[in-house]
Amino acid sequence: MAIQSKITFTAPTSEKSVKELITVLTDLYLKNRTRVSRAVYLTLFVALLGRIYHAISEQKAAAIQQVELLRRPGTTSKDDNTKTRKRVEINREFFRNLLRLLKIVIPGWRSKELRLLISHSVFLVVRTLISLYVAELDGKLVSSLVRGKGKAFFKGIIWWMVVAIPATFTNSMVGAAMLKPRKAQLTT
Repeated sequence: MAIQSKITFTAPTSEKSVKELITVLTDLYLKNRTRVSRAVYLTLFVALLGRIYHAISEQKAAAIQQVELLRRPGTTSKDDNTKTRKRVEINREFFRNLLRLLKIVIPGWRSKELRLLISHSVFLVVRTLISLYVAELDGKLVSSLVRGKGKAFFKGIIWWMVVAIPATFTNSMVGAAMLKPRKAQLTT
């Protein structure tokens, strides 16, 4: 008579403790370890195949939708649009449009908007200069550290801390200038 390969599990009686239950389940797993592993691997493989199938079907649906959009009247493909694109030039019309925009953004020479724009620009330039100085200072710090010049290293650290004060102030002012809400003034 052939040996049956069914997994048999005897339910623990109420008299058995949790420790005995864990022992029984562990023995059951160890006896059927390859079957359990194969079942887990097979389940994961089927789940992976399902995800791949759904991803491919979503891509096909998106491609079909894009083709339908291009078939509608009044739409063009990207290739047709790049062939007929007009080259942008900086000419008198560009400067006229820029001047009209600046008149809207900056209503007058003594306005708050102009002062805000100038102060923001100044702080951006100062922040750039401080960043360049800090990068140079970092290079000197690393150089003095590698060469073993302790006195020059500590002097550089002190200068670095001194530069941190105006750098922090400058970064705060740039952030404040960006976050200040201004009401748009529309002029004709």
